[in-house]
Amino acid sequence: MIHLTNTRFGNISIEDSAAIEFPRGIIGFSEETQFAILERANGPIAYLQSLRNPKLALPILDASLLKPDYPEGSRMELANTVGTNVDNLAILVVVHVDKTDGSLRANLLAPIVVDSEGRKAWQIILDPEKYSATTMLSGPKDNASPKYSTDNSADMTGTPEATDCAVTNTMDRTNAFGETRDNVTVTSVGLNQ
Repeated sequence: MIHLTNTRFGNISIEDSAAIEFPRGIIGFSEETQFAILERANGPIAYLQSLRNPKLALPILDASLLKPDYPEGSRMELANTVGTNVDNLAILVVVHVDKTDGSLRANLLAPIVVDSEGRKAWQIILDPEKYSATTMLSGPKDNASPKYSTDNSADMTGTPEATDCAVTNTMDRTNAFGETRDNVTVTSVGLNQ
C-alpha cells in the first residue's frame, strides 16, 4: 500500500498494483516516474497522481471520449510505437481550464499512452501540424465552437478542479476545493483492467 499525505485530495492510500510506471517521466516532470489514476465519482475528468510528489496531480480525460476520433490513424500503429498490444492500449490527454475564457482545453499534441496490462505509460509527441497543446474541448463563455467535443454520454459539467474524486475516507479536513478529505483510501483507480 502506498500512502501519500497532503495531496489535493487529502491523505490517500493506493494499492501497489494501481501504480503505473512512466519509464521516461512526463513532459516537464522527467523525474516523476510513478503515478496512479484517481477517478472521480461523476464526470469524465480523472487525475494522474504522482506517487512521489503528493502535490502533483494532473487532470486527465480518456481520449476515447473525444469526437472526431483522436488521434487520427491506426490504434495498432500507436500500440506498436510504445510496444504494447492494441487491446491493452489506453490514451489519455491532460486537460485544463483556460483562465482567460473559461474553456476546457486539452493537450492533444502530447497524449499519454498506457499499456493497461503492463502498467506502463509514455507521453508521446504527435504531429504539431495536426495537434495543439491547448485544443479547445468545450466552448468559452463567448460560445465559440470547439475543435473537438466530448462524447454526448460524458458529463462535462464541472472543471478539472471539480469535486467528487472516487475515494472513501474519514472526512475531517477541508481541502482547496471545499471538500473534506483526510485519510483517503482510493477505491477506484483507472484503467479498469
